Amino acid sequence: MILETQITIYVCSLCQRTYRLKEDAKKCEILCAKLLESPDISVLGLSSRTYNLLKIAGIDTIEELLEKSDTQLLQLKRFGQGALYELRLQLQRYEAKMQKRGTIN
Repeated sequence: MILETQITIYVCSLCQRTYRLKEDAKKCEILCAKLLESPDISVLGLSSRTYNLLKIAGIDTIEELLEKSDTQLLQLKRFGQGALYELRLQLQRYEAKMQKRGTIN
């Protein structure tokens, strides 16, 4: 007896990653599109706790982060003054590094 099985694979059109679920491929496309506009927050070198809190809140890019006020960030669950201080410090360092490279005016 010969069994034939078909497996459908979905591919993100931007990064070419493969997924078994269409929803996962769609999520990847949305994230990839965001990352084309602005760098991922991972370039800031945040602690894993702060990074994870931002990711859980749906903040994936530096542009999305810069759109948030301190008050809005402090309203995120478990995001306190320490995380805010770390975030602002790392943003300043990142901006200084980009200015040094000449990528930010």
